[in-house]
Amino acid sequence: MKKTLIIATSLLVTGCVTTAMQNNQYDSFEAHMSGADYLQASIIASDYAELDDKTGQVDDLLWAMQTGAALRFNGQYQESIQYFDAAEHVMKSEDTESAVEKGAETAGSMLGNDAMMDYEQTQYDGIMANTYKAWSFWQAGDTQNARIEFNRAEDRQRRAAQYFADEITEQKEAIANDAGENSDAVKQSMSSPETKKILAQEGFSPQWQAYEGYINPYTTYSNGLFFMLNGQSRADYQKAVESFKRVYSITQSAAVKTDLQMAQALAKGKSTDNFKHGVWVVFENGQSAVREEKRLDLPLAIFKNSNVKYTGIALPRLKARSKAYENITVAGYKTQEIADIDKIIGAEFDQEFPYILAREITRVTLKTVAQAQIEKNDDSGIGGLVAGIAQAATTGADIRTFSALPAQYQLTRFEKTSNQLELQIGQHSIPVTLSDDAKHHIIYVKAITAATEPRIDIINI
Repeated sequence: MKKTLIIATSLLVTGCVTTAMQNNQYDSFEAHMSGADYLQASIIASDYAELDDKTGQVDDLLWAMQTGAALRFNGQYQESIQYFDAAEHVMKSEDTESAVEKGAETAGSMLGNDAMMDYEQTQYDGIMANTYKAWSFWQAGDTQNARIEFNRAEDRQRRAAQYFADEITEQKEAIANDAGENSDAVKQSMSSPETKKILAQEGFSPQWQAYEGYINPYTTYSNGLFFMLNGQSRADYQKAVESFKRVYSITQSAAVKTDLQMAQALAKGKSTDNFKHGVWVVFENGQSAVREEKRLDLPLAIFKNSNVKYTGIALPRLKARSKAYENITVAGYKTQEIADIDKIIGAEFDQEFPYILAREITRVTLKTVAQAQIEKNDDSGIGGLVAGIAQAATTGADIRTFSALPAQYQLTRFEKTSNQLELQIGQHSIPVTLSDDAKHHIIYVKAITAATEPRIDIINI
């Protein structure tokens, strides 16, 4: 009896802490991000990331990425790169983790929740980490390292499609292994028409279609723009051609079409001197979708002949936030969407959700079986009551996500006719002066909400 109480109490405390920590961490970070106070947001995130100055390593992958993003938005490019480097080191460790190690971690979370496990990067996490590193190097004037990072980002995109194909098979095997002797009950619960009906009513139906090949058009476009404007050979220009072709096939963007034509001419040997000075406006708009917890009751197969007191589960679902503006206008040109980050996040979430659901059903099945056994062997009823409380307390959804991302990216481009430009961003009219010494210019605009001042950075090329 004492052993039962100790185990139940331990689980209760662990479950409460992991869920509470998620909420507290996000609340403080998001409050400053939404106010465009990127410096303070980075300070909060770095406390959670726990960077070791001696080794350059971090304890928390997610918060290393959040710190890197916030520092980047604040114009602290070198510091941002340091955190993304540390994050990538953790990603490599996760990528090389053995199936046995992953299985042990998952098994250890079966009496708690997903938030008790180490954060594992999504595919878009890795792609955006390399993309942000590449832009930070570029904006800091280090084109050599920017080239390396843009190539790495594209390599991650090539691996993403294969990952999703392999993941389907791995998930089916993992679900069966986690459930053990209760695998039939888990499968029955997941395939139940009533389960599907309840999930659909609560907004858990698949609704996102990935971009072709699971690419991130922002990353692919950025790659093309870099190699076109910093090309050193026809091979570089041809790389830009291939990138622009992919993005244009998805977006049908007039700006991307013009870029494609320029890159094709350069790849055929036309000199850069034959092109007029150009201005590109890249607009990072709003805040991406995040995960929220939804608690609900599902009809689990093992409940039929049981006097279980708690049958609820907790699942993550996506909650859209918002764009800051519909678009911005510069010199009469309006920006247009080239990448919907919510679409990318949603498509990957839909792919992952069946496994999340299976793990949660497996957990509640295992906990319920244990609770039923305790009730059976405990005439006092105290053990069953404590076990039920522990089960309720340890039931929680993993809502961790790379929340620093925008809702979308927009683009426009035009020929430069003056060094003096004015950006119309909602109610803001912001003057911009371009350098006389540069041929091309990228105006990078970051607006997180309409209530905050947009940040504007310029790359002169």
